[in-house]
Amino acid sequence: MSEVNKYLKIAKDAVIEPEGGIEDKIIDRISHIEEKDKGLLDENFKVFFEKNNSRPYLVGEKIKDHPGTFSFMIIVLIGIFAVFAYFLNMLIPDNKRSG
Repeated sequence: MSEVNKYLKIAKDAVIEPEGGIEDKIIDRISHIEEKDKGLLDENFKVFFEKNNSRPYLVGEKIKDHPGTFSFMIIVLIGIFAVFAYFLNMLIPDNKRSG
């Protein structure tokens, strides 16, 4: 398992342009891979990178890393919605609301 961790640390530092086939590019950029270890970098390795590079996963990680910021943003959005609803309520006269 330490071999896999070693390759993951190397892959983590690789700079890849975001285009199609990013998993193949990452595998190509990882250096110092012995032939016997290439079996570790199979489809499971590609699935691992696809999962870790997906938007929902990255957003979930940011929320886990910064829960206070996420909560603050939700509170601000609710506040903006409340102010918008208040002004909308003030603009609509009472006689038009009741029919």
